[in-house]
Amino acid sequence: MRAGLRPARRPGGGEKGGDVGMIAALDGGDVALIVLSAFWGLLVLFLCVVLINTFRVLESTKILIDVMREETVPLLREVKGSLERTNRELDRVDVVLEATGEIVGRVRRISGLVEEAASGPLVKLISLGVGVRKATSRFGGRRGKSGKGGKQGTA
Repeated sequence: MRAGLRPARRPGGGEKGGDVGMIAALDGGDVALIVLSAFWGLLVLFLCVVLINTFRVLESTKILIDVMREETVPLLREVKGSLERTNRELDRVDVVLEATGEIVGRVRRISGLVEEAASGPLVKLISLGVGVRKATSRFGGRRGKSGKGGKQGTA
């Protein structure tokens, strides 16, 4: 016989009927094992539920990442194309700015040459004009005094 199982006798029956069935009588260790196995089964069931929920979350995350990739990859291609076009335009602007800088340098040199070439004769012309004005005021002033007197006497 196994430990923990005891044959039960029928009430009122004697040795005649023999053992008709065995009724399992449980002691404290057997009850503890049943409770432990029930707890273990509930724990496995809980872990299965957690794993199923985790699988659902991972699946929805995968779908979300796939959708984001489908939307992001074309946008990144467009941004890359725009960036390449912008870089080409910036290269053209750099060429234009270099040419403009060269033109400004040439204009600066030419204006310096024109200033040097014109300033000497211009100063001479201005000084000639000042000299002529002084001479005319000197000679015109004497005539003006005598002319004024003659005009006043006739009026």
